[in-house]
Amino acid sequence: MTAIRQKGTMRQRIELWKHIFETDDNAISKALSELAWNFAAFSCIVEMVRAAPNEGAGKQLNGMILDMIASGYWSNTMQGVRRLAERGAINGPRGVCSLGGLIQDTRAARGKLTRRVFVEEIAGLAYDYKEVQEQYLQYLLRQSVGVAHWVPREYHYEPSKQRHALFDWLSGTSSDISTPDDLIREKVFDALEQRLTRLEDVVEHVNVQIAHAATEASRRGRVLDQWGLDDAKAALKELSQIAELAGNWFCYSGIGTVLPTPQFNQFEHLNQPLFAGDMARLQEVWDAIAAEVSNWHNVEPSDLLPNE
Repeated sequence: MTAIRQKGTMRQRIELWKHIFETDDNAISKALSELAWNFAAFSCIVEMVRAAPNEGAGKQLNGMILDMIASGYWSNTMQGVRRLAERGAINGPRGVCSLGGLIQDTRAARGKLTRRVFVEEIAGLAYDYKEVQEQYLQYLLRQSVGVAHWVPREYHYEPSKQRHALFDWLSGTSSDISTPDDLIREKVFDALEQRLTRLEDVVEHVNVQIAHAATEASRRGRVLDQWGLDDAKAALKELSQIAELAGNWFCYSGIGTVLPTPQFNQFEHLNQPLFAGDMARLQEVWDAIAAEVSNWHNVEPSDLLPNE
C-alpha cells in the first residue's frame, strides 16, 4: 500500500478510501473481479466433470489433477471472502484493503463526512446544483436555435442533484431542510456491518482451518460442515452488493459487473487431451521427487548446531 496517510485532512482520508477500493494492487474491486472470474471458471470445470461419460469404473478423469484444482479453488475463494470481509485498519504497516476496513474507517470519520464533503470532496461535484442549472439555462439561451450543440461538463447539474438526493436518504433529511453539515445516519453503517456479519462463518472457518492450524479444541464449533458452489455464489453476491453501495457512497465508484469480459477464448484447447506425451516421463518426475523426499527424515541432532 502506498504512503497515503489516514491521519491528516479529510481529503487525504478520502484518497485512501479510493485507493484501497480501486487502485491498490490488492484493491477491493480487483479482488471481487478475481473471485468472480474464478467462480465462473470453476463452475465450468464442474460442468465438464458432470458431462464426462461414465465408463465402467466411473468417469475417465484424472483424480490427482481435479483434486488439486478443487482444493486450490476452495482455499483461494474462502480466503478471498475472508480478506474482503475482515475488519481492520486500512492504513499503516498492517493496513488492509477490505470492505470491513473501509466501512470501519468511514464510520470513524462520520463526524466529518458531511453533505458538503459527500458532494464536493468525494464526488468532485459543485455543491449548489441549482446554481449550475441556472448557468446551464443561460448557456442554452446563448446557442443558435435549431443547431445541435455540445454541453460543457461544467454545466452538468444532474450528477450533483442526484448526489444530494442520495445524501437525503443517507442522512434521513429532505431537500427542503437539508444543510451542508448534515451527517449520515448511524443506522446506515449498522446495516452495512450487519451485511458483512452474514459472512462471519466463512471468516471463522478460514481462521481455524486454512490460515491457522487450529487444534481440535480451537476448531470446535467454528468449522463449516459444508460450503458449496451455491454458498460461494451467495457470498460473492453479498460482497458485490456491499461494495457497490460503499464504493458509490464513499469513493464515488461502484463495481459494475464484477465478472470480467474475456479478451480471449477462455475455452481454447479444452477439446484437446490435457497430456499427450509419454507417461513414463511423468513417472520419472514423480519417482525422482519421491526418492528425494524419502530421505528428508534422515536428520541428526548435530545438524541443528553444525558449528559445535
